Amino acid sequence: MTMTASADRPSENTPSAAACAEAAAWVARLHGEDRTASVEAGFKRWLAASAEHRAAFEMANEIWVGAEQLPKPAAPAFVRWPRAALVVTVPRALTGVGVAAIAISLLLHFRDPGLATRVGEQRNLSLEDGTRISLNTASRVHVHYDRTARRVELDEGEAYFEVAKRPDRPFIVLAGGTRVVARGTAFLVRRDDERVAVTLVEGKVTVAPAGEALPSRSSAPPTSSVTAPLSGSDAPPSDPGGSAGDITLSPGQRLTFVNHQAPRLDRPAIERVTAWQRGQVILDHTPLKDAVAEMNRYSDVELTIEDPEAAQAQVTGIFRVGDSQSFAQAVAETYHFRIVDRGGQIMISGVPGG
Repeated sequence: MTMTASADRPSENTPSAAACAEAAAWVARLHGEDRTASVEAGFKRWLAASAEHRAAFEMANEIWVGAEQLPKPAAPAFVRWPRAALVVTVPRALTGVGVAAIAISLLLHFRDPGLATRVGEQRNLSLEDGTRISLNTASRVHVHYDRTARRVELDEGEAYFEVAKRPDRPFIVLAGGTRVVARGTAFLVRRDDERVAVTLVEGKVTVAPAGEALPSRSSAPPTSSVTAPLSGSDAPPSDPGGSAGDITLSPGQRLTFVNHQAPRLDRPAIERVTAWQRGQVILDHTPLKDAVAEMNRYSDVELTIEDPEAAQAQVTGIFRVGDSQSFAQAVAETYHFRIVDRGGQIMISGVPGG
């Protein structure tokens, strides 16, 4: 099921933290020097998308207006954030708008939870340039736009990007030390604990591989890329305009990075990789242990396998995301397994045909 409510929303009438962060960014852009017709058009699309966006913008705009009424400092002042040891100098000539911009920038920097989805939730986002992001279950991104580049950090989960073409501002996705650069294209990036996969649907992307081990989500990206040969037979060429080791993908290709392994290239069925956008999980001769792990991404009800022999049973079919009960029932009927429903856990037990 596709849902649009945010995990951070305390009540039906209160905008989520993610919506407030988006609204604050829009207020700052609309009052900034780089306000353009494109920015205004993007804002109108975002505002019209939902009542939550409109409520969040009203709150952010009130903060901006209130900040403009703050007394202007007669001498250089310092804004301190003790926990982060941040010191910001505010020049004497700074106007009320400048003070407000700093106030909202601080709010975004220290309180920005990113744009996120809960387990089982999916969300569609429209950015100021017309780029669209679809977030899959349990995913979180941070968006950083400036005059030279458009950057998105994928902390966890999976996102589908439909990038608006801007030759002067490359679109960059960072995930686990892997860097994806695109200009007007559609692609997916999935980040699990020890795995990052980039799948190109259309257009062109250049991927800078991560180092030998993907850093933890709290680590900084590596400063160099690996040049180890790819595994898989459909190896793409390196990008002559990029750094050593950069790889350019063709539509339909998927490049996967796993800790301590050479990057692997393959061509998955695109309809299977993008099935979550239609509320589906498509499995094709998938080992039961992997099928269970995929279904568990979408539900708080945990599927478990009791007998090791059952873990390699092959599962093929189309299942509804979040419907763990129906999945377990179908697998049990196929292989004569037993199901034990313990409320928050469904155990699959028995051996194939037993």
